Amino acid sequence: MSGQQIQSVTPQAVALEPYQEGTPPGDWGGGTAEGAPEPKGPSLRRYLAAVNRFKWLVLVFAILGGAGGYAATRFIEPEYEVQATILLEQGTGVNNGAGRGPIQAAELLQASGWQDLLRSYAIADPVVIGLGLFVTPAVVADSVLFRTFRVDQSRLRPGDYKLTIAGERYVLNLQPGVEVEKGVVGDSIGRPVGFQWQPVAGQFGRRTEVVFNVQTPREASRALIKKLALSLQDGSSFLFLRMNGPDAQRSAATLNAWVEQFVTVATQYKKQNVVQVAGILEGQREYAAQELASAEAALEGFRVRTVTEPSERQTIQPGIEMTNSPVFENYFRDKILADNYRRDREALERILQSGRSGTAITREAVLSVPAVNADPAAENLRRALEERAARELELRRLRETYTDEYQRVKDAQAALVALRDTVVPRSLDAYLGELRLREQTLNSTIEQSSKDLKGIPSRTIEEQRLKRQVEVAARVYESLNMKAAEAKLAEASTIPDVSILDAAVPPLSPTRNTAPMIILGAVGAALALGLLLAIVLDQLDKRFRYPEQATDDLGLFVLGVVPVIGGKGRRNADQAAQVVESFRTIRMNVRYAADPTRPLTMTITSPGPNDGKSLISSNLALSFAESGLRTLLIDGDIRRGELAKTFKIHSRPGLVEYLEGSALLAEVLNPIASHANLTIMPAGVRRKRAPELLATPRLTQLISQMAGEYDVVVVDSPPLGAGYDAFALATATGNMALVMRAGVTDRKMAEAKMATVDTLPIRVMGAILNGIKMTGAYQYYSYYQDYAAEDEQPERLSAGSGSSRPVALSGGVSDA
Repeated sequence: MSGQQIQSVTPQAVALEPYQEGTPPGDWGGGTAEGAPEPKGPSLRRYLAAVNRFKWLVLVFAILGGAGGYAATRFIEPEYEVQATILLEQGTGVNNGAGRGPIQAAELLQASGWQDLLRSYAIADPVVIGLGLFVTPAVVADSVLFRTFRVDQSRLRPGDYKLTIAGERYVLNLQPGVEVEKGVVGDSIGRPVGFQWQPVAGQFGRRTEVVFNVQTPREASRALIKKLALSLQDGSSFLFLRMNGPDAQRSAATLNAWVEQFVTVATQYKKQNVVQVAGILEGQREYAAQELASAEAALEGFRVRTVTEPSERQTIQPGIEMTNSPVFENYFRDKILADNYRRDREALERILQSGRSGTAITREAVLSVPAVNADPAAENLRRALEERAARELELRRLRETYTDEYQRVKDAQAALVALRDTVVPRSLDAYLGELRLREQTLNSTIEQSSKDLKGIPSRTIEEQRLKRQVEVAARVYESLNMKAAEAKLAEASTIPDVSILDAAVPPLSPTRNTAPMIILGAVGAALALGLLLAIVLDQLDKRFRYPEQATDDLGLFVLGVVPVIGGKGRRNADQAAQVVESFRTIRMNVRYAADPTRPLTMTITSPGPNDGKSLISSNLALSFAESGLRTLLIDGDIRRGELAKTFKIHSRPGLVEYLEGSALLAEVLNPIASHANLTIMPAGVRRKRAPELLATPRLTQLISQMAGEYDVVVVDSPPLGAGYDAFALATATGNMALVMRAGVTDRKMAEAKMATVDTLPIRVMGAILNGIKMTGAYQYYSYYQDYAAEDEQPERLSAGSGSSRPVALSGGVSDA
């Protein structure tokens, strides 16, 4: 029990008949349990609930943040923002005459390069040294003393210094208390530590000490560069600069000196770059001219050396498209002629050889050689052949008339033999000698021509190489000559790439670290920290507080939500109505969550004590009984059960006595007089070994028997964390409902125990949320007060209207 008492219910004059409230249809599956849904991340509603739960913590943080912000305004100096704009001259590079503008030098840097130059020490160091930004006086009014303060960086010793003035003398100390120098006011101060400072005596006025800090100019430049903010959009010619500082005048002077130094350095580098480029181009042009002259001289000398040698150069004659080189024509003509001589010579040699071997040399065989027919040198051979033919003809004619013994025939035969055996072979041999001489002469000519022709490719390639050198040198010279001329023109008309468009102006009011901004920022930061802490504390809270923790984390269906029940003195009608409606909802959901094929037997338990499970069990049993169902409430908490005290009945005998066999069933059943349909079975005597009785078959038999005699059997069990009692009772009943109380139930305990329940034959009907305030995430579980069920009082009949009675109409109630 949670300490809450059961609300008294007026006994009914007439027992209610059981009605079919929530009787599941035949095809209803009884709300078969599904797998637990996937865990969801915290929702906005839960965050808001967490903030509402820790609202006082968030409020305290906001108040502390406001107080801290107000205190910070006393120590944080307001900052002034100064701005300047630089115009970048873009598109002024050398365009080789492609544009319509004048020839100018190319841009010194790209857009990103200008930003890097602005942040370089080449700009920052002269500004820091020129304005003395590396020395910081403790009192702002003392800054007038350091206008001429300079340092020798090679001997500078940075640190905190204190200058003490006593009359006409001074003492310079390096903090803490290290004396550096003594001297007369008006003399140079701090030479041993690298100072170049000689203030006039009248500048000190009535000051007796001056405290200041000195750092190296490079350190001051590094700090100043961090304060400089640049902004340059892509394709834009405007570079915006911003700088913040506690002194508006000094910040504006610093930024103006910065941009002036930037323009000076950019112009100097631009001029230097143009001069260097012009000098480099002039040197390159002179070198290219020398290379061109050298290449031309080499080509000229080569042509002079090879002018008498054959080449592949061809001459185009007027009216003729192309003429071949005579060198190639002569070579191939001689080659063909030599081949002809060789073939003719070989043919004649074969004829002569056959004649010497006894075969007659015929006129047709000799004349078949082309050279014999056309060559003038073969005239004697042709004549000898013709004379032989004439002799042969004459001999045939004489034989026609005379015999071989005739003298003229003999003379003719002797002459023919002399021609055939002597004259013709000698003439043929003589002509062969002429052919051999010609052939040798041509072969010598061909061999020499072949050597000349083989040298043509190398001479041609060498000539082409020399020509290419001349062409390359000419192109390089032409390009450099034009660039050098353009560079000279650009040098004569150099303009800076940057210029100051807007100078910095000291603002009249601070832009950062103002008191309202500091206070609001501190309040906002503290509020955010408070909200974050509230959410973190809510996430780390192991207690049950939100319905999503039951549905999402445990995968349980919410059977109903029981609001907080106040004490008897603080309980009102609306609160009581809410409680009644909540148990009606629980009763309905329990009916539909149970197995419709079995009697309704259920065990009500909770993860731990003080969750209100006994209160829920008692009121749910009363709700079933008042609905007309025969209800049995068993106090299964045999360790600490107090249902007997709640219903004011005897606690013995009870469940323990029945299970051990020392009491009959009729002895342990206690009907409640005020509730005709309600019967209570107390827990019985408390014994150390009593939990062992819950594991006996007698418990299962008891539940089965009571399920047949009653419509509803509700068992109030010990918490799941007390032992195995709740698991045994839930296994016997087959159904279990888990009670979870907001702010009390341990979620981790519930998750661990429900994991064990999942391994048992137990139907988890859902969760009953107890002790809930109907606000925030639970406001949707409440009920409308205007729709509370009430008893209607009968209307009194007025005099003279005895026949009048109320008649129910579709539109309301009227008198008939």
